[in-house]
Amino acid sequence: MYNLETVKEYIDDARTLLLDRIAPYRYSDVSLLTAFNLSLLEGRRLRPDLFVYRHGNSVPSYSAVDGQKVNIEPQFRKAFVYGLSAHALARDQEDVQDQRSNLFMGVMNNILTGLGAAPIGGGTPKGQSAQGGGIPPIPT
Repeated sequence: MYNLETVKEYIDDARTLLLDRIAPYRYSDVSLLTAFNLSLLEGRRLRPDLFVYRHGNSVPSYSAVDGQKVNIEPQFRKAFVYGLSAHALARDQEDVQDQRSNLFMGVMNNILTGLGAAPIGGGTPKGQSAQGGGIPPIPT
């Protein structure tokens, strides 16, 4: 059963959101692990109650992509997948990733705070066709 219980499961699920499932990976394990640890810090800022009863004033930090358990309540686990994906995209050097990064961070915030679901966006940026980059489609 796939329940996002380990560090490896979080990283694997984030690779799906990042469209990075085939080796050689675009995002290294180290990069995604850093993004995961940053998402935990953001989660602590938004929802300290998720951490304070299990970890006191500290936030867990992980040093390897392995089977180490991540002690997060099941209903909030998806938020941290979106958070780590958002951090990875924010560090990407392509401008088109900024919108996805903001969207994913919004999803994380909405899941953790219960303010409703953020709309999922996507598609080809305005002025570009899916096949020809910046070339407009040929009228028929």
